[in-house]
Amino acid sequence: MPSVEIFTLLPALMLFSFAASITPGPNNILLTYSGSQFGIKKTMPHLIGIRAGMTAIHIVMLMGLGHLVLANPQLHLTFKFLASGYIIYLAYKIAFKHAKNSLQPQQAKPLSFMQAALFQLINPKTMATLLSLTTALTLPGDFYWHSAILGVLVFNIVALGSGLSWTYFGKVISKKLQSQARMQKFNYLMASLLLACLPLIHLN
Repeated sequence: MPSVEIFTLLPALMLFSFAASITPGPNNILLTYSGSQFGIKKTMPHLIGIRAGMTAIHIVMLMGLGHLVLANPQLHLTFKFLASGYIIYLAYKIAFKHAKNSLQPQQAKPLSFMQAALFQLINPKTMATLLSLTTALTLPGDFYWHSAILGVLVFNIVALGSGLSWTYFGKVISKKLQSQARMQKFNYLMASLLLACLPLIHLN
């Protein structure tokens, strides 16, 4: 039977999961952009891909990879530089996407399930969040896997809600972007926010 420590861990898991998943970061900025361009339904593969990718990494970390990353800062630094390159590429694509095309989303495609899942492998915010979940928010000894599985479930439920919120926010914003000039400004803003993640990534 799970110990009382499992249940006392739950509030901390919920608070951490909410704080980690609702705050701006590459995933949430991209979900907002996708929601504004393609709507909620077409963004779902992107959203589910994030959840699948993070869950797979979470489980692998629980099996020991988390301690390997902590013990090898150079590996974490490599992830950061790979992510930086990809974020710059995405920001460029968003900023220089013609506003006329942005108003005609059928000419473009949102991130696919696989693209979103694979991005988590180099997303430093993903790595930092999951390292915290696997080290600071698990119990030692016989109850390790009880607490670990609870962490996976709680984080997925909370983060799914957060991701949907950002996607819906993008959809709401799209109603205000019915001119090429406004859409172009929005594209520049989203690209700028993505680039603003870079110093935060390297300061983390």
